[in-house]
Amino acid sequence: MDLGNVTGAITSFLSQGDDLSIPFGQVMIFVVVNSFCLLFARYKLGLLITYSFVLFWGFISNREYFVDHFGKTTWGMVVYALAGLAMVIIFIIGFSQGDKD
Repeated sequence: MDLGNVTGAITSFLSQGDDLSIPFGQVMIFVVVNSFCLLFARYKLGLLITYSFVLFWGFISNREYFVDHFGKTTWGMVVYALAGLAMVIIFIIGFSQGDKD
């Protein structure tokens, strides 16, 4: 795998974003739920919800778009999946930590 191919795939993905779509209803649910998290000072839960929505919108809802762009490279989907796994590990560590009041 050539680094130039990975860079090219990422560049084309970022420059041709007209096919990536996020439904408006889901965006409104996201905004309302995150607003309640901020209102009730549940910041960790708000971050968890934000990252969960981003992972859902990117990896599940727009999977065909990612497969079209990153499926041609061997490392594109692997890097995206590992980033999602790293976020889950960070969430588990963050929620196991006590609040510093």
